Order: sequence, then structure tokens, then C-alpha cells
Amino acid sequence: MSCEIIKTDMPSLLAEELSADERHRMLLHLEKCALCRDEMAALEKTWKHMDQWEIEEPSAAIKAGIMAAAREELENDHLPWWSNLQRSVIFQTVPGALGFSMILYLIFPYDRIINLCETLILKSTFFAYFPKGLIYFALGLLYGLVPISISGICFSGRAAQKPLVKGLGVGVIFAAFLIPFFVVQCPQFASGLVFVMALGIITGALSGGTGTLYLLSKMRTEAS
Repeated sequence: MSCEIIKTDMPSLLAEELSADERHRMLLHLEKCALCRDEMAALEKTWKHMDQWEIEEPSAAIKAGIMAAAREELENDHLPWWSNLQRSVIFQTVPGALGFSMILYLIFPYDRIINLCETLILKSTFFAYFPKGLIYFALGLLYGLVPISISGICFSGRAAQKPLVKGLGVGVIFAAFLIPFFVVQCPQFASGLVFVMALGIITGALSGGTGTLYLLSKMRTEAS
């Protein structure tokens, strides 16, 4: 037998997978060939180390995450598409966010809050320290962040898989519904002011959706 064939069959010899005749021929070759004998000794030493390795058990949090994902996939495979839509994080969270946004608007209408900010900017020395655009951006940020965060806490249900992706989707859809309503309600204000506040609403919706779902998913996974 050539050295190349011997080297190829060394793992099979250690695993006791060779026939008696093949094993006999290999042992005869190893007695005569010092190079193959040294390589066999090194491989045998590595083989023994591999037998001593211990496979670590995954943590409880990892097991819980895997089981939750498996249950979700199994349930989704046996449900019609409209049922999966109703159970989705987006379907649960976006209507709630829009509802909370309307409540916030009824309590604090856009036009009144903008007019109040204009008055405070003119009369208050505290607001004078901040750029006007930054104040309206922060105001829009609150209109986007607060409703979607409250809705995520109340209606997101179980821990979502891929919470950042789903949270981003929730934020995008929520902002897509809210921005046109906001623009229609503020025709009397300068376009620059409306644009800055709309940018704040979008930022609040995206950050609120991703941040809330990510934190809830992490907390529920650790709790399970």
C-alpha cells in the first residue's frame, strides 16, 4: 500500500471501520514506514483529545428562544394567511399606535401646541437658547415616539422574532399613516416648520418601534 492510501485510511483505522485484511496491511506498512508511523501517532493523539471534549449545554435563554421560534413557525404553517396577519406584531401594534396618536392629538392639537411653542420662543429666555428647528423636531419626535411606544407595550403580545426588523416595519407603516394626517391639520404653518416636525415624527416612529419591540423581546426571552 502506498503512503497516500495509508494517510487517507488513518481515520478509518482509528474509528475501527476497516476490514481485517485492510487493517492488517496498514499495520504492516506502519511497521516499515517511519513517516507514516509518526503521522499516525500524531493523529491518534488528536483523536484522543477529541474524545475528551465536552459539548456545552445551551443556556436556558437560548433554548427558550429556539423553542419560541419553532412554535411560531409550526403554528404559522397551519394557519391561513389572514390569520397570520391578525397575529402579526405589525397588525397588533400599528392600529393601537394610530389610536393613541389620535387621543394625543385631541388632547394636544398640533396647531395649538405649535402656537404655544411660538409664544414661548418669543417670550421665554430658556427657549431662546435652542434653535427653532430643534424645538419643532423634538415636538414631532414626541408625537411619533409616545403613541407607538405605548401601543408596543400594550398590544405587541409575545416576544417577536427579529424584533428590530419588525419594529422598523411598524414604525414605517405608522409614520406613513400619521404624516398625511399631520400635514392636512397644519395648512396655516410654514412648509419648513411642517417639514421639520414631520421629520421628527418619522424619527420618533422608527426609533419607538424598533426600540420598544427590541426591549420587550429581550425582556420576555430572559423571563422565559
